[in-house]
Amino acid sequence: MSCKPSMETPEIYLRELQLSDVDSWYSYLSVPEVVEHTSWNLRSKQDLVSEAKLYNLEDPESQIRFAIIYKSSGDLIGTIGFHSVCEASRSAEIAYDVHPEFWGRGIATQACHLVVEWGFKYRKFTRIQACILPSNIASEIVLQKCGFVPEGIRSSFR
Repeated sequence: MSCKPSMETPEIYLRELQLSDVDSWYSYLSVPEVVEHTSWNLRSKQDLVSEAKLYNLEDPESQIRFAIIYKSSGDLIGTIGFHSVCEASRSAEIAYDVHPEFWGRGIATQACHLVVEWGFKYRKFTRIQACILPSNIASEIVLQKCGFVPEGIRSSFR
């Protein structure tokens, strides 16, 4: 189940995330504003190395992550993929991050459209969901543009 060549737009393409991407990935994930409205809790670059080793497109239950590559430079400008993959229910949860220099350019929306289509077509998911913090308005807009519909607010009990 490899990343298909059609996973591109005029500006970006998606490819499998590689360990060699960790330096670029960590450089922008270490910016407080990037992770402020997310569940990332990185202590070091090694946390991302460990995370990247978990991704495996061939294992049906594995987390999946793609590198978002900016075509004009060839640079990694974000990542997108699925965690909480459940083969039995054919469902997954989408997650993404984008370098702040590329915020507001529609990159996350383009990547979201691509990976959702890939998830339904190649992984045969019947449900793709997203969980966002209420403060993450930008992500809410991306998901709305990609056809996601709010279902409610998850609460946790202590």
